[in-house]
Amino acid sequence: MAPGFYNRLMQRSDPRYLDSLHYLLDRVNFEKSTDRDQTINTFQLSRMAYLLELLGNPQLAAPVIHVAGTKGKGSVCWLLAEAFRRNGLRTGLFTSPHLVDLEERFAIDSQAIEPGELVDILDQIRSADQRCTQSQHGQPTFFELTNAIGWLAFRNHKTQVNVIEVGLGGRLDSTNVCSPTLCIITSISYDHQLQLGNTLAEIAAEKAGIIKPSIPVICGARAPEAAAVIQARAIDQGSELLQLGRDFDAQWTPNTEALSASVDYSGDYSGYRTVLRMLGKHQSDNAAIAIAAWRKLKQLGWNLQDRAIEESLANTQVPARLEVISTDPTWILDSAHNEASINALIDTLKTYFPSRPKTVVFACSKDKKAAEMLERLIPSVDRIVLTQFRSNPRFTPVEKLRHIAEQRVSIGRKAGQRVATIHTAEDLPRAMGLVSQLPAIDLAANRSMVHVITGSFFIASEAKAYFASGGQIGPT
Repeated sequence: MAPGFYNRLMQRSDPRYLDSLHYLLDRVNFEKSTDRDQTINTFQLSRMAYLLELLGNPQLAAPVIHVAGTKGKGSVCWLLAEAFRRNGLRTGLFTSPHLVDLEERFAIDSQAIEPGELVDILDQIRSADQRCTQSQHGQPTFFELTNAIGWLAFRNHKTQVNVIEVGLGGRLDSTNVCSPTLCIITSISYDHQLQLGNTLAEIAAEKAGIIKPSIPVICGARAPEAAAVIQARAIDQGSELLQLGRDFDAQWTPNTEALSASVDYSGDYSGYRTVLRMLGKHQSDNAAIAIAAWRKLKQLGWNLQDRAIEESLANTQVPARLEVISTDPTWILDSAHNEASINALIDTLKTYFPSRPKTVVFACSKDKKAAEMLERLIPSVDRIVLTQFRSNPRFTPVEKLRHIAEQRVSIGRKAGQRVATIHTAEDLPRAMGLVSQLPAIDLAANRSMVHVITGSFFIASEAKAYFASGGQIGPT
């Protein structure tokens, strides 16, 4: 392996690094909390603003592209960050959560910062953290501290543009203390209802909270109920709104042999066609949003080359977003965790692997709609191995998943529907072992099996570490 790999490995075993992780993980962490009332009222911006003021307001050091949404925001962030990098701009990228290592959240020119740099930056923060804790604002949360780490990393590296992904919602998300050059809202669907609301309009209102006065907005929400709320907010703020399906759009054509697609963009670019590496028809909307954002920034005077966005679209693969991690045998890793993203996964499998049998390894969080996701998967695949992740206490117990699945299988059989066979395993390593013992080939048709791991970002995280370590779950 490369020397850089061993260097990072050594740094992660350093006591200072381990102390830094403990310092962060001892904080309130809503990504892993199981027993807190995580309504939207739990969150506030004043504490984050005060913490950053103590640190010299690093969020103001470079132009910001701020991205919210239910689905697609991570893909759009990666596509734009890669395009900026390929355009010659030093680029900061803040995303969450991480898959394997915490440093993944803070990328400079698409490379995670080094573990040692994380330690050094946290040392810069500790004094401000203590002052904030002792003030009327109280102790910063895990996400607020990691957000501050990102801003400081970007300022330290003198980034020329920062692409910032919203963590949860938008209006009261810790990232919403920035002053963006461009706001982007991707698709809106049901997710995090406890925090954001039970209707698309309520969820869209929280996402639209990132819109700032007179700052252009790119909107990728197709649902009329959500789009109307975002449009009203843009009008109220005096912000130009470019709406997917009205001002720009994209037509998607899959290339099943190359496991890619072409996208025909309509809007400011007449007859503009590009190759898209990431799988799934839904990615055409994300590609269209990225192209529209690129075009708007050019109109604002940015010196951007179309070659850079084209190269990004053709080469960028966001980790755990329908990521093909092996082709012989075929393994796909997807962090789908709600009905909309499971639907996108199923559609993609039907498009690219229409006649091949499919096995899904599935685990999900207890605050997600397991029944609805399994209802979609059971008639669409051949086998499902139910399991649970162990890196986060929010998992749905495998016994509960089995009960849900068996009910759905029974209903399907009574209706004469095709249903998947159900298997269970206590954790991912056992699930992978079980899959290896099941027949990998449909001998009657000589069709090789397609394997998918999905249902949660946390199971995707464990799977990423599992494959990277040759079959062992690493630290998360």
